[in-house]
Amino acid sequence: MRKKLIAVNKLCLGVPEGECLGLLGVNGAGKSTTFKMLTGDTNVTAGDAFLNGFSIRRDLQKVQQYIGYCPQFDALYEELTAKEHLILYSRFRGIPLKEEDKVIEW
Repeated sequence: MRKKLIAVNKLCLGVPEGECLGLLGVNGAGKSTTFKMLTGDTNVTAGDAFLNGFSIRRDLQKVQQYIGYCPQFDALYEELTAKEHLILYSRFRGIPLKEEDKVIEW
């Protein structure tokens, strides 16, 4: 039987508006898992996190509107143009198609 691993336990932090947050720690400390939970890339099995009052469990799309995330791996695809990347990520962010061109050309 495999022992249940708790990757993140009782993490509490606050980041003032307009500030940038980075987590430092040893391998296996839960840094990547924390960010994956905040961005919706992995399921949260217990507890909750809030960003600007929105729950990552109930309001993930609203939470994602307030997050800028740079993962460890290259998040760009060689086969896509810059504009195609902007289209792709605008769709990830839930920007309505009718507003997509306005946002991309900004």
